[in-house]
Amino acid sequence: MAQSFGRRTAGSAGPTGPAAPPRAAMPVAEPAPAPQWTSGDPELEQWKQSRKRQPLPWRQIYLMAGLCFGVASLVLPDSVNSAADWLLYALMAASFYAGWRKKRA
Repeated sequence: MAQSFGRRTAGSAGPTGPAAPPRAAMPVAEPAPAPQWTSGDPELEQWKQSRKRQPLPWRQIYLMAGLCFGVASLVLPDSVNSAADWLLYALMAASFYAGWRKKRA
């Protein structure tokens, strides 16, 4: 019997006989937690601890955002509504104010 090229029909058997029923899925075990590696060097551990929790440089982020909003307001085409310009000006002013104000400690 010659096998035709293409997809099999629902009742046709393959070259080795009828298709086998699908297997049940094996349960997946949860991976083990990653081990905490230590180098044993106290100076290195002290350096790692000092580098862990540093706050984000919000002042620089605010100033950069203000510059980006200002440049965006200048490069918008004339076809854009002027309301978008005023929104960018307001965002620029708020960013510069947040960047220049002094921290209250």
